[in-house]
Amino acid sequence: MNKYNTHSDLAKESLELLKEGKHYKRFIEKMDNFSIETYEFLEDTDYLKKGKYIEIFFKESFMSISQHVTRLLKEMIDQNDYPRILIIGLGNPYLTSDAIGPRTLRDIRVTHYLDDGLKLENHYYDILSLTPGVMYQTGVETVEVIQAMVDQFQIDLVIAIDALCARDYQKLGHVIQINNVGIHPGSGIGNHRQAIQEETLGCPVIAIGVPTVIYASSIVRDVFQLMKDYFGDALDIKNKLKIGKRKKYEGELSASQQQYLLGHVGSLEQEELESLLYEILTPVDRNFVMSDKQIDETVEKVSAILSILDLFHIFEYIQGERL
Repeated sequence: MNKYNTHSDLAKESLELLKEGKHYKRFIEKMDNFSIETYEFLEDTDYLKKGKYIEIFFKESFMSISQHVTRLLKEMIDQNDYPRILIIGLGNPYLTSDAIGPRTLRDIRVTHYLDDGLKLENHYYDILSLTPGVMYQTGVETVEVIQAMVDQFQIDLVIAIDALCARDYQKLGHVIQINNVGIHPGSGIGNHRQAIQEETLGCPVIAIGVPTVIYASSIVRDVFQLMKDYFGDALDIKNKLKIGKRKKYEGELSASQQQYLLGHVGSLEQEELESLLYEILTPVDRNFVMSDKQIDETVEKVSAILSILDLFHIFEYIQGERL
C-alpha cells in the first residue's frame, strides 16, 4: 500500500513515490499481443524490496505465453546452482478468486519420488510441491508449514504461486508477475501474513502471481476516469452524436473542465480520488474486495498457462548434475 491507502500487489502500480533511475530501472519488451516490463529496484523502499519484478501483460489468455514465462523464470533459477525446488500453491482452493496456486499445482509434474537413475536419464531436477492451505484451515502460519518442508528436505529454492490484488481492473487475469524477493500472502487485501522470503526461509524465493481481485474504491476511481474520457471525447464536435463505447480520451481536460463536469471530485488526482473513496467506503464496510464475473474461466485458463510451463516439466541441466 502507498500513502493514499490504495491496494495492490503489483510493483508497477506502486511507483507513484519512486523515481526511475534513483529507485529503480525499467526495461520494456513489447510484442503484438503482450508486453513484458522488468523493474530492477535498487534499494528497499516502504513499498517494495530490492530485487527484480517482471510484469507480463497479455490481452487474451493464450498458451504460447508460457514459453516466455519459462524463459524469464529460467533466468532467475539459473542464478542458483541447480537447486532442489519446492513449488508452493498458495491460497484457498475452495475460493475461486484465491485458487490460482492450488489449481496450478493440480497439474504440475513433480519428480522427487522418482528413482535417481530415472531423474538422471531424463535430466529432471528434484521437484517437490505443496499446497499448504490458509491459516484458518490449518491454524498455523503458512510460512511455518513451508519452513518445515524446507528444513526436512533441504530445499534450495522455493517457487510460490499466488493470487494478487490489482488497482486496475483491466489487469485482472491479464497479468503474470514474477519476482525474486518473495511474497506477503494476503497483503493486497489487508490480511497480512508472515512473509515468504529468503530472510524467513533461509533459501531464495521466486514468487509468481496473477491479479484476480480488486477493491471497490479502485473500481469507482476507474469509473470516474471513464466519465472523464467520455466527456473529453465528446468535446470533439464530430463526436457529439456518437452512441456507444468511446475510446480513451487522449487529450487532457483543464481543471475548470474537470470541475464543471464532475465538481470538486473532478479536480482530484487519481491517487487522491482513490484515497477519498477509501475513506468513505471503509468505515461503512462497503470497500468490498471484488473479482470479475468470469473469474472461474479466468482462473482455469491462467492456471493452465502456468501448469504447462516447460520449466516445470523438464528442468534440463546445462552442465553438471544434482540428484
